Order: sequence, then structure tokens, then C-alpha cells
Amino acid sequence: MQITLKNGDKLELEAGADALAAAQKISEGLARNAVAAKVNGHLCDLSHVLAEGDTLEIVTLKDKEGLEVYRHTCSHVLAQALKTIFPTCKLAIGPVIENGFYYDVDFKTPITMEDFSKIEAEMKKIVKSNLPIERFTLPREEAIALMSKYHEKYKVELIQDLPEGEEISFYRQGAFIDLCRGPHLPNTRYIKAFKIERSAAAYWRGSEANPMLQRIYGAAFATKEDLKACLLYT
Repeated sequence: MQITLKNGDKLELEAGADALAAAQKISEGLARNAVAAKVNGHLCDLSHVLAEGDTLEIVTLKDKEGLEVYRHTCSHVLAQALKTIFPTCKLAIGPVIENGFYYDVDFKTPITMEDFSKIEAEMKKIVKSNLPIERFTLPREEAIALMSKYHEKYKVELIQDLPEGEEISFYRQGAFIDLCRGPHLPNTRYIKAFKIERSAAAYWRGSEANPMLQRIYGAAFATKEDLKACLLYT
């Protein structure tokens, strides 16, 4: 099959090839630095299977979108660490923000700054485990059943609020599974520099009528040098 690259060049690939295979065919250096792809203008995982006539742009950490994918994966690593250390906590949402990420969590007993080092240590352990990050989808009822099995009531509510017919995707890294639209890094080992900074109170979905959650903030950068520079000025 033939696809079109950002510069207009054509690339011949085997049928069923994914974005990473395309990056490898372009150059091994590009493949090593790739973190995501834009297919027909849509940001997606490197595991996205390409089709005849697709347009492709490989995304690296030099790109704004690449850093966002990186930081989004950091939020999932944080969530996995929290579920490991505090297994009764309930996960809400974990988006990207400027210079980092956060995750809103419902704890039985709120965590304190003294817990941050323990959380960071568990996150580093997850990163060093080189866990592949895999996307999968489920029909609505199966998706609800999966999140109900893990007692993730906020995830169940999010699924129930999705429009009929919308694709429901999850990401798995090791034994951890989270509801997420993605995209994400291919593997936890891509993460090099992060820091848990602070926490704050946040109402679920911003409404005072809903439960009060704890928002855990983190900073994340492609290099330790960039992280250190950011922390010096915040």
C-alpha cells in the first residue's frame, strides 16, 4: 500500500503496517524518537494500523503534541502508582496541563506531601519495568462491566455519559487498565523526567454538589535538565 508523508513524499508499505513500521522505513533514528503519529491530521498511537492513501506525520518529543502524549502517559503512571499504594482509591480524570499533568482521585484518607516521595518511587519502578502500553476497545456494556469490576465508579459514570455509538477505548500497562481516549507512549520506558509537585481539592466535574476529590499535580519534561529548569522558576 502507499501512504503520503508530511512533505508530500510517497511511502510504500506492507498491507497492515502501523505508524511505527512507517517510521522505521523512513529511518531508524526517527523510529527511535517517535512517540506518536498524526494520521490524516488525527493524533494517534504508533500502533495505529495504516490504510491505503493515508497521510502520515511522525510525532516526536520536539513537537508540542509529542510532549502532550508524554505527559498524558505520565498521568497514567501516576494513577497506576496510586492504585498500587492506595488500592481503595477511586480514579476520576487525569488530563495534561501546561508543563505537566494531574489526576483527580477519591481517597478514603487524603494523602499528604509526605506521601509524594513514596508515589514518585513507585512511578519510577513502573517506568523501569518497561511496560508496553496497549490500546483496546469494548462495547458499552462490557466497558461498564470492566470498570465496575474494578470499583471505578467515576469511570462508569463517564462511560454512561458517552454518546451512543462512540468508541470506548482503554489502555493497559502491566496489570493496570484505565479508560482513556489516548493516544499514549508505546512503553513506560520512554518517560525520563517527572516530579510530583502538590495537591489540591477539586470537586468531581467542578460541581459543589459532587464529591470532593484530591487533585495530584505533577511536572513532566523530556529531559531531566528541562524539568530542573522548570522547577527553578515555579
